[in-house]
Parts: sequence; C-alpha cells; structure tokens
Amino acid sequence: MFEIKQIEAEHTYTLRQKVLMPDHSIQECGYTRDKKKETLHIGAFKEETLIGTASFFKETHEKLKQKNGYRMRGLAIDPDHRNQLRGQTLLLFAENKLTQLDASMLWCTTSVNNVEYYQHLGFKETDHRFHLPSKGLNVLMVKPL
Repeated sequence: MFEIKQIEAEHTYTLRQKVLMPDHSIQECGYTRDKKKETLHIGAFKEETLIGTASFFKETHEKLKQKNGYRMRGLAIDPDHRNQLRGQTLLLFAENKLTQLDASMLWCTTSVNNVEYYQHLGFKETDHRFHLPSKGLNVLMVKPL
C-alpha cells in the first residue's frame, strides 16, 4: 500500500540525512523554519515505511514578485523507490494542500544537474543562478499553482 500524508518535521530528518545530507548528524538535518505553523511537511509511505519527504515553507524570494509563495526544500526520495513517480505524487498532494492555503506559487533552488528532474515536475527554470561552495552552480526554479 502507498500513502501520502502530512507529517511532523522530525519525521523528515532521517530521510533528509540519508538522501541529502549524508555527512551531517540527524540534529543537523533540520531547517530553520521547520517548526513554523505555516510550514507543511509531506511524507510518502510504502506500507509503514517512509520513502519520500518534502517540506514547504511560506517564504518569498527577492527575485520573485508573487505574494503568498511557498518554498520547497528537502525533497528526498529513498533511492530504492526512485523512478516510481513517488516524487511527482508527493508534489501533487502538497500542491493540493498549498492551494487550499491560497498559495499562488511554489519555488525552489536546485543544482543545475537536477534542473531536468524539476522541469519534469512542472517547474520552470529562471535566469537566476548562484554558486554554493558545497553544491556548485544552482538555479532558482518556479511553478505557478
């Protein structure tokens, strides 16, 4: 059985560590806005096992003009469950929740190496690029809701 539901921030940390931050401790896998009441954490489960997570923060970006935008961070799909539409299904569930909160846009930043995957999820690449010492060249991506 496959299920997607809202979860608590702490439930995202193990998968964030495994997929996104393998060199960090579990305590270092939290984000600053994880505990804000307007933050949304979504989990994808196969039977009782968490296999995917993403977090959505009510946050604007200086390069974007839209109000009531949400930032997606921490999209992590267990490697054993990739290429099974888990990320896409998780994102669709989150988008439904966000539109109920009157969100007008979703945005994220990602490595240029991941742009094609995010385009597959419906995000559009912007001209805004920046370099992060630990992650290389990144790009701002947006998706209207």
